Amino acid sequence: MLFTAPDIARRLEAAEALHVTRQAGTYARLHPDSNARTVAIGSGVAIVTDAAFGRKLNHVVGLGMGSPITPDDLVAIERLYHPRGLPAEIDLCPHADSGALDVLVERGYRVNAFSNSFGRVLSDADLAPPASPGIEIRRVDAALAELFIAECVAGFSVQAQRRPAALLEILARIALERADTTLFLALIGGTVAGSAGTALLETADGPVAHLHIASTRPDHRGRGVQAALLQARLADARRAGLDLASISVRPTNTSARNAERAGFRLAFTKPTFSRPPPP
Repeated sequence: MLFTAPDIARRLEAAEALHVTRQAGTYARLHPDSNARTVAIGSGVAIVTDAAFGRKLNHVVGLGMGSPITPDDLVAIERLYHPRGLPAEIDLCPHADSGALDVLVERGYRVNAFSNSFGRVLSDADLAPPASPGIEIRRVDAALAELFIAECVAGFSVQAQRRPAALLEILARIALERADTTLFLALIGGTVAGSAGTALLETADGPVAHLHIASTRPDHRGRGVQAALLQARLADARRAGLDLASISVRPTNTSARNAERAGFRLAFTKPTFSRPPPP
């Protein structure tokens, strides 16, 4: 059972910060003229990419985890996002410095969303996942790369809160290009039914297997596809020697239910503090 002590919270937040840092860095390599970058502010990181991608690839993680948040930190964050027409958005861990709330409120920040961080302890029992009859799991190699991107986009395209197709495609391509990430396809009867990935992230507090970019084709939902992909990724992470896995999702996302069925437990809920650009 996972117990979210401060050291576990630091580890999960450090992994999340490293994950978004590598997303922004990979986007910058794919689009060298974009001026995409990661900026260290206080103990956090701010990622900046194309403004059209919204908060998904333009927000702050890890602020307040290693040092107090200052008004100057917030001004620096706003100078990154406001000129691009974007709100300054900060995902704040509840284990952040205790003075964080006062500084954010005084600066006019308001909560506009929440995200749930789940964790799961890995053991050797994960090396032999339960069978998933009728579902074949394949690692994505060079021959399957473009198929992964197409299927990932197709799986995400019918979400309740739809994201632009360009964002879905770039998220898939970023995952494909990252050296720390392993991607998988799930097939039923030879047809792709779902896709998912795992980033193996080394933090100062220990490694974390961060499970992300999981989607299922609409016509294959309710058939155990994501359960099979989850178990395959946990086994892969354990074979690599990791003892902790994480997933970060919005509270209304069905991935949360799948994660809980696979043994994940809610580590903490993070509010997103936002300050819009001036009129």
